[in-house]
Amino acid sequence: MKALSLLLAVSLSSAPLFAQSQNFQPIHASAAKAATAAAAQKSPETTRGRLFWPGLGLGVAGVTMAVLGTTVFKVDDSSTGNAPATTYQACIAQKADPIYATNDCEGLKGKNLKLLWGGVALGAAGAVLMISGTHISAEFQPGVVRLVHRVRF
Repeated sequence: MKALSLLLAVSLSSAPLFAQSQNFQPIHASAAKAATAAAAQKSPETTRGRLFWPGLGLGVAGVTMAVLGTTVFKVDDSSTGNAPATTYQACIAQKADPIYATNDCEGLKGKNLKLLWGGVALGAAGAVLMISGTHISAEFQPGVVRLVHRVRF
């Protein structure tokens, strides 16, 4: 019985020894296999660089929209600055009086909020694409937005 127990213990403990491959460096073989697979894949640098120029285009379009919404395409239904919302309409109504006929009410028009915030969102999307298309990352902390450019050797 002791012989049978000894034979069973030896056979069970030696089974993993025979299961190993002929190469006695499995970690080295695994690393070589992973390096070969990584070299065969498409480099991420080629796909990352493609996002920069569309991001730049979106950013420029967004900034342009925001500027146009606050300058050229102002709306009549609101007023600018700290003035009450109906100040522009009151100025137009006063033009019927000959004393106020020369009023220039264009400065009282309110900004086009839809165009402004649409441009801000489009510009932000463009900035995200530009950042993801380069080796730049954005770090946010209370009161600070930091852009970090990483150079790898």
